[in-house]
Amino acid sequence: MDISTINTTQVNQNSNFTAAALVDVNAVNVTKQDTTAPCAKAFLDAKFPLANGSHKNACSYVVYYQQLLVFMADGSQTGLKMPKQFVALNGHKSEPTAILLRDNGVHVELSFERSKDNLNQDLAKINDIRLEGHEYWISLIDIERTVVASSMQEQVFTAKDGSDYILKG
Repeated sequence: MDISTINTTQVNQNSNFTAAALVDVNAVNVTKQDTTAPCAKAFLDAKFPLANGSHKNACSYVVYYQQLLVFMADGSQTGLKMPKQFVALNGHKSEPTAILLRDNGVHVELSFERSKDNLNQDLAKINDIRLEGHEYWISLIDIERTVVASSMQEQVFTAKDGSDYILKG
């Protein structure tokens, strides 16, 4: 299945998703001009829905106390419909460099790039959305990094309670 063809219905049909079931890594063949961000945002809306609105309209993700707070393009704010899906972050709570979400034991990382020369035109400055596989990560945006080698280093995030949240590489 080509990553650009995943839609919300397909994602919703698989409630216990795994990376391998969502994406046939060998079939991903999308040109650089074709952006997968709308598909990735539809994935977020399906698996990590907001209490109000869509990830497509998100301008900023921040952590307020132990909750993920999302500011929208229209000036409103919301959080996750299921707040327990937010598990950790990297960086400062007001400008995280990464947000870690979890659904049914599978992690999804949203990484942000706030530099001026960010070529990604995403409102929230999302640089990549990566889905945890069994021994690898799958990028839903950066086609050249679709499969990140299983030899990735152990990653340390800050859990929402302030403790270390360690993901094995």
